Amino acid sequence: MVQDRRPPSEVMLEKKKWTWKRRFFQNMATRFNYYFHAKVKLDRVVKSANRDGQDNYNLLLPFYPYSLQSQGFNKGELDSVIDKTTMAVQLHDPRGKWIDDCFLLMGRAYFYEGDLDNANKTFQYVNITFAPKSKSEYKTVVGARENDQISIATNEKRKGFFGKLKHTKARNDAFLWRARTLLEQKEYDEVQALLNILHTDPNFPHRLDGELAEVRAYSNYIQKRYPETIAPLEEAIDLSRNRVSRARMSFILGQLYVQLNRPDSALEQFRNVIGMKPDPMMDFQARVQIAKTNAQTTGDIAKSIAGLHHMLRKERFQKFRDGIYYTMGTLVAPKDPETAIGYMKQGLKMPSDNLMQRTLNYKGIADIYYEQRNYPDAKKYYDSTAGVMTQDFADAATVKTRKEVLSDVVAKLEIIHREDSLQKIAAMSPSDRNIFLTKMVAGIKTKAAEEKKKASEEAAHGLDAASLGMNVGGAYSPKDEKGEWYFYNAASKSAGYSEFKRRWGNRQPGDNWRRSQNGVVNAANSNAPIEIAEDHKTATKNISPDSLTTDMLSADLPLTPEKLAASQKSVKEAWFDLGKLYHDKLENYPLAIETYDSLLILFPDHPRKPEVLYSLYVWHNKLNHTAQANQYKTLVLNQYGNTNFADIIRSGGLNDADGPRKKQISALYDSAYTAFLDGNYDKSMALKQQSDSSYGFSFLKPKFDLLEAMLIVKTDTAFVTDSLQRSRKAVQAVLTKYAADEPIRTQAQALMDALDHRAELTAYLAKLEVRKKDANGQLLDENITMRYPWQNPQPVLADKVNVATAKTPVDSSAIKAGIIAPIPGPIATVAPSKPVTPYKITPDNPFFVVLSFQRVSKELMDEGLAQFTRYNASKHAADKIEVGSFVLTPNDVMLIFRLFPNEDKALAYFDEIRDEAAISIIPKIRPTEYNFFVISRDNFILLNSTKDLTGYRKFFTDNYVTQ
Repeated sequence: MVQDRRPPSEVMLEKKKWTWKRRFFQNMATRFNYYFHAKVKLDRVVKSANRDGQDNYNLLLPFYPYSLQSQGFNKGELDSVIDKTTMAVQLHDPRGKWIDDCFLLMGRAYFYEGDLDNANKTFQYVNITFAPKSKSEYKTVVGARENDQISIATNEKRKGFFGKLKHTKARNDAFLWRARTLLEQKEYDEVQALLNILHTDPNFPHRLDGELAEVRAYSNYIQKRYPETIAPLEEAIDLSRNRVSRARMSFILGQLYVQLNRPDSALEQFRNVIGMKPDPMMDFQARVQIAKTNAQTTGDIAKSIAGLHHMLRKERFQKFRDGIYYTMGTLVAPKDPETAIGYMKQGLKMPSDNLMQRTLNYKGIADIYYEQRNYPDAKKYYDSTAGVMTQDFADAATVKTRKEVLSDVVAKLEIIHREDSLQKIAAMSPSDRNIFLTKMVAGIKTKAAEEKKKASEEAAHGLDAASLGMNVGGAYSPKDEKGEWYFYNAASKSAGYSEFKRRWGNRQPGDNWRRSQNGVVNAANSNAPIEIAEDHKTATKNISPDSLTTDMLSADLPLTPEKLAASQKSVKEAWFDLGKLYHDKLENYPLAIETYDSLLILFPDHPRKPEVLYSLYVWHNKLNHTAQANQYKTLVLNQYGNTNFADIIRSGGLNDADGPRKKQISALYDSAYTAFLDGNYDKSMALKQQSDSSYGFSFLKPKFDLLEAMLIVKTDTAFVTDSLQRSRKAVQAVLTKYAADEPIRTQAQALMDALDHRAELTAYLAKLEVRKKDANGQLLDENITMRYPWQNPQPVLADKVNVATAKTPVDSSAIKAGIIAPIPGPIATVAPSKPVTPYKITPDNPFFVVLSFQRVSKELMDEGLAQFTRYNASKHAADKIEVGSFVLTPNDVMLIFRLFPNEDKALAYFDEIRDEAAISIIPKIRPTEYNFFVISRDNFILLNSTKDLTGYRKFFTDNYVTQ
């Protein structure tokens, strides 16, 4: 017998007749047992899930007081709503009139949870399933034409007194909720088509006209079509029966009027908001907006400030005093920034739990300091802003960027200020310098003595009060507490307070109080008083003020030529870095230009002057300063015509970075570099020359020039003076031309270092035997493992000398930089008494398992990498074994399996994978074309240095493979 697993609703639909009695009880049970409780719970969740005062009223408000992205809803409660409605539709007869309402609640719960796909499907199901089927009501499920108008809505026929008492169907409501869901999914075209049909639908009920206007306004609002938002928003306000929604929409309408420069209409809307008796925050913000709008339209800031002062005296606005002070600060900031800072700091002192307002106060102060170029103080307040702002704060990205960049800016400014101060002191005559430092020592000692005296007096006062049992607080002071806890002991608290003041001084309550209060003086102001930053008074570090001397203070002064040169170098680098930071990170082009102009005045012989001039040329071009840009362009071309920057200007090479030409240049470089790796040097050089002739100077020209230098070095055929000079000249040309390009310069310098070791290498190779004997005394055509004189440890050489003739030259890949050609002819060598290998058995070292390929195509190797990754994921997921490719030489390519903590685990994996490889992992690759081995980390470092794969294989066979 087959069990009927259908839900009860389907069984009832098939077997039960829809009598009036059944209809009555089914409708009543569905409504009051499930629908009513689910609706009450959903309404409670939506009402409580508002933004709780976290709105930024200085920007356009979100249309609704909640956000699906903010996760402000109680997911557990919403799941409960879904469960209740699901049970209702499964347990009760689907012919009941409350079933569609249950589906509507279910869709709304999905919507508030952010499950937009399920919400959309649910509303769509209601629209289709519960469409009227009677021919008199509806001709088709999709739509009908009535009076030449398309109709998709259900005609509710609510005529007369009894018609108004009739139950309304949820299908029309589902259309609007589906439109809201599609808006959250950014399906704007589909929403617009649906709203247009509903707006002209003759059957769409008038009871939903207000909600339809609200959705139309919301659609335009989130698409930032603000002029089109006005009309439907006004209609929604007029038709809305929800006082809270009306107040919010009226406030938004006022903000839109301000943005559209209609101040009179805006003032009217804000007054309407106040007249609706909204929540205290909305009432307060409407009054603030009136004050700001009046100040902007009439220019009478004093009148607005007076109104805000009047609000400060009102008891009902006491909890909003931080916002009142912030508004006063924003009004006076353009003309009096110092007063604005004072207002905002006063706002920070007000007790408040409104994090949004606290964020605005911190950011307001930071922005003013930033505009004043007081970057140390700006950074402190941006730090505080970042500490309290929420993730959805509108300016979060700006705050984070400035916070991070200003750390570097402040560091550079401190270097400039500190080194300039030290240089000024060092430039004094010895007598003047001694007088200056003597006064400084006296001042430090006097200040320390005063602080020590004050601390002792406060400690004594605290002890006296504790010992005498003084009731400092009067009749209402807290009773004496007993116990060992620190805060129960008045003497301990007093001593702790005194110790704090002794170490840190008088500190105002605030964020980041440990930071130095000293500002950084403008480094360009040569007339500024000489100061030494607090954290750089090196003489006072870990030294008692009583033992401080002038010699200690002068220890770090740049009194020698070497110290002075180092100090000047750090200042030059700091000025250069500052300009880059202003331009690249803060995008403050005028300040970047001003910084580099000052740099050229202070340091006309700056080592990076070509780049400075080129940067000024580019930056002036961005600001459309044609005359200034041409001036710097001429300086670069005339004075530094052989540099990379002059090439860029002449060819306009950077313009190809955005076009399809970039792909062609990249492909050409990839081909040239691949030919170089394959040893096809003629082809690589030909492709490089093709790039020069076809594209001139391009964004990859530095890499092409470096490749050319590598080719010249690589194709040298002997250790002769002319060849060495040619190689050095090619590399030095790259170093000179691309001195400002760090990656290119680093690689070129590595080439130059290798060339510098050529003579040393030649002498060393002359002492090595390139052939060795087997057990029978026969000479073998095999290279021995080599290390070079600049590498440690070096191989041990025997004292006796033999002369042998090498049949095969030294493998070029064995040389450190891969640039030394084979050495022809016989070489006199020292024969060791027995073969020497640098590899050692180190069982306590981390280990790798290596799969070394021989003559395998790249496609097969990539496939093998993918197969081994899958194998490890399925068989060794907990071990987290990583697989990666590694190129030892152009002919030796490997897969590295890492990392095994010891030798035993590596050997166990080696035994397992060696057997599985040919069977199931890489069956397409013949076992003769690869081999496995195990290697310790230290031995792998040696192998990577020597490239002696054959030598290590023998070492592995001798020590790990059983015979």
